[in-house]
Amino acid sequence: MRHAYLPLALAALLPLSAHAGTPLEDALAAPADGPLYMFDVTVQNSDTEAMIRVDPSQPEGERLNVITPPEKDWTDDFRKLVKKMDADTDGDIWCQNFGENIPADAALVAESPTTATYTFKPHKGAKPDDLDDVYKYLTGTVVVAKDKPAILSVEMVADKPFRPLPIARIKSFKLNFDCARAPDGRTHISRVDVAINGSAMMKDFSEAEHQTISNLKPLPESGMGTK
Repeated sequence: MRHAYLPLALAALLPLSAHAGTPLEDALAAPADGPLYMFDVTVQNSDTEAMIRVDPSQPEGERLNVITPPEKDWTDDFRKLVKKMDADTDGDIWCQNFGENIPADAALVAESPTTATYTFKPHKGAKPDDLDDVYKYLTGTVVVAKDKPAILSVEMVADKPFRPLPIARIKSFKLNFDCARAPDGRTHISRVDVAINGSAMMKDFSEAEHQTISNLKPLPESGMGTK
């Protein structure tokens, strides 16, 4: 699922590493196995408002059921998104996977009886990611639950304007992931918000997108020890 459920502007997941003796370690060491789920994805941006039902147990080409919009109203970009989501979907929507991008020096900045908040400079994970060239410009924040260890949210923000390419300048960049509990207790990505403003080839642009993942239903054939 690594590239399947990020905004069109990014199309990349941000996987997050354990840190000994901290609430973050406990969150990332929580049990990762559980049943595979069917779920709904909504996408909202300036061009698209869609609801998609995803069954990752099906073969490629049959995993997505686009509920809205009707196919006659699909844009070329949306058609490409549907094709990519169908190819990439494996049901891996878990917030615990955000561990690969947090370095060992993540700093505890706030703590309550139930949560702990860390800031960090994200780094590349083990697998190529569409944000690999952008991480160095970002500052991350992760909130974890202490009583029932899990990641609750992740934020990535650019501290100042930057140039990912010679012909492009990003004036502001903000990416948020919120997490919710699945029926088995793991936290899954429940909401993604991205806002990017900048210019490219002497033209200004502003991109904003909102996605949600909801209505999780375990697939009975999947059992435990799966995604």
